[in-house]
Amino acid sequence: MLATLYGCAPTTHINVSSNPVPIAENFSLSGQQSLSPSWWHDIDDPGLQALIEQALTNNLDLLGSRERLKQAQALAIKAGAALSPTLTGRTTGSESRTRKSNSTSSSSNLLLGLAASYEIDLWGRLQALEDSAVYDLQSSEKDLQTAALSIAAQIATTWYELATGYSQIELLKQQQAVNRVGLDLIQLRFNAGQVSIADVLQQKQLIESKSGEQARQRATIQLLIHQLAILTGHSPGNFTLTEKPQLIELPPLPDTGLPLDLLSNRPDIKSSYLSLLSADRKVAAAIADRYPKLSLSGDLNTSGSASDLFSNWFASLGANLVGPLLDGGSRKAEAERTTASAQEKFYTYGQTVIEAIGEVEDALVREKEQKALIASLEVQLDLATKTTGNVRDRYKLGIENYQRVLTALLSQQSLQRNLLSSRQQLISYRISLYRALGGYASVPEAVSQAN
Repeated sequence: MLATLYGCAPTTHINVSSNPVPIAENFSLSGQQSLSPSWWHDIDDPGLQALIEQALTNNLDLLGSRERLKQAQALAIKAGAALSPTLTGRTTGSESRTRKSNSTSSSSNLLLGLAASYEIDLWGRLQALEDSAVYDLQSSEKDLQTAALSIAAQIATTWYELATGYSQIELLKQQQAVNRVGLDLIQLRFNAGQVSIADVLQQKQLIESKSGEQARQRATIQLLIHQLAILTGHSPGNFTLTEKPQLIELPPLPDTGLPLDLLSNRPDIKSSYLSLLSADRKVAAAIADRYPKLSLSGDLNTSGSASDLFSNWFASLGANLVGPLLDGGSRKAEAERTTASAQEKFYTYGQTVIEAIGEVEDALVREKEQKALIASLEVQLDLATKTTGNVRDRYKLGIENYQRVLTALLSQQSLQRNLLSSRQQLISYRISLYRALGGYASVPEAVSQAN
């Protein structure tokens, strides 16, 4: 009978070995520079590296992910325990007193027993549940890696936004100094009666506008410092930077490898695939639950008074074969539910893959076009600088009005600031590329920040 039933046991479920969508052979662009798994080590910026290492140790979101990983570890151990026999012990004691005439007699009785049970995993249900829990554990490990890499990218982006904020303030101060020199020239011409007071007032307004922009940048800088504090697990009020960040020259474009490489390099893709495997094993367990269960049990007991406790023994051994006959379709519905859930995980995995490829392609396109934009801005700034010099000279000679000078000056200074922001944006696109290519982050044990 068991052989007949075993021939009906479930074997295959979701085709987890196939890719839901075709994958391109190559990325549109690629460099030659090899990329470290911890990509921030490829950037020559010790300040950034130190902050990321702090975050990997102290970020509270990462600490929460670590605890979720411990939960998954416990669940895997719990699921694996069902494959082992269980042994329980029990002891009971009783005492009775009998009174006859003027005498009282008492007797005590003790019972010691052991009970063992073991379910034979006929259809692989217990093994499937353990496999599912192990896959969930491995998925949690990859989720922790995904969170760590995401936080590293957030810190790097914030770090260079902060560097841009400091550079913008320095640029604004330089522009303000240039504008003050221009004010001196206009004031001389006004004193000589060559221009109206409107020219003087407009130039003063331009100078004051730089003070307002500096105030806005100082506020932005403080907000970015607060963000870095939170990302590194510190209270914003108790966090200071040991050094001022600066914009960097980007390393060469990394070797992006092949799109298929993302399947092994991206922890979020690995996590999605492991979730699919876990769901597939849940299908196996749900189908196996529709078949009979065979369990063995044994008992060993001894009882008596303290003096003859081990003189009398009683042992029993039993086997039980239990199978569902009528359950209102509950087990069948559960099998269908887990199958649909696994199929959903299959499509989710495919979506994760194509989105990852899209992130790499997006970052490559943005970096390429951003470099073209920066080159154009540099040409525009060169032309604007020449134009400003020319109209200023003509203004000194009295053959050009102030509005033309102001327009040229505003254009030049706007281009200077846009060029600075564009260089920071280029760094952000490279960080997005690093993040999209995946990698590995070592997440050490937390260090207390109580002090």
